[in-house]
Amino acid sequence: MVVYIDLIILINYIFDFSLLTTVDLLLKRGKKMHNFLIGALGGELSLISLFVKMNNIENFIFKIFLNFIMSVICFGYKDKRYTFYNMIYLYLTGIVLGGFLTYLYNEFKIDLEYSFKYLCIIILGPLGLIIYYRLLKRFKNNYNIRYRIEVCYNGVCFLGCGFLDSGNKLVSPISGKPIILIEKEYITLHKLKIIPVPYNALNHHGIIECFKPDKVLINDREYKNVLIGLSEVKFNIDGCNTLLNARLENL
Repeated sequence: MVVYIDLIILINYIFDFSLLTTVDLLLKRGKKMHNFLIGALGGELSLISLFVKMNNIENFIFKIFLNFIMSVICFGYKDKRYTFYNMIYLYLTGIVLGGFLTYLYNEFKIDLEYSFKYLCIIILGPLGLIIYYRLLKRFKNNYNIRYRIEVCYNGVCFLGCGFLDSGNKLVSPISGKPIILIEKEYITLHKLKIIPVPYNALNHHGIIECFKPDKVLINDREYKNVLIGLSEVKFNIDGCNTLLNARLENL
């Protein structure tokens, strides 16, 4: 088998550059292009493993050392915590990339020329990291504004998942209490004392059925001065059946 050392060096450099760039985006380090270029050069030390035999323990220690070198070269050293997180994210991102490429290799076993295989790896590797970053960012943005909610009324509690909606600023014009909206079909509380509350939103107005809960727990933080509005319309937010009010404090 012919090994093209120049292609291995190029692929390794592109992968290390992509890994460092992804870590910078995830941790918002704000480093410049030359930091990634120089840091990726430190990753070329991994080629030593092609010429020096190592057992599993030695190989693991060598990878940790290499991870540390790349992190310090690219992101600098501020303190132990800063460097530790850089190393952890770099290592985990490398695992994601390695798993992605292994999956592609095992799933699509196509007999191609080596040069074309290398080209596919160079293209698909960074592409996989881009997809990974965007999915992780979307997950973080969505789930950072999701809350566990518990509505207690007359000795019965309703458990749900709340979505913090910046557009929901409904308040009762009479009491001034903020209104939390819950899809009506999910409410299992019975014998509710309904309070009709007029509302105005987006150039239209109407009446919404509400009730005054004994208490509402949002991520274990207690709220009492609120109203629960029953929505006839489904919110179509994955896994969420409650729209929290943007006027609630400490969310």
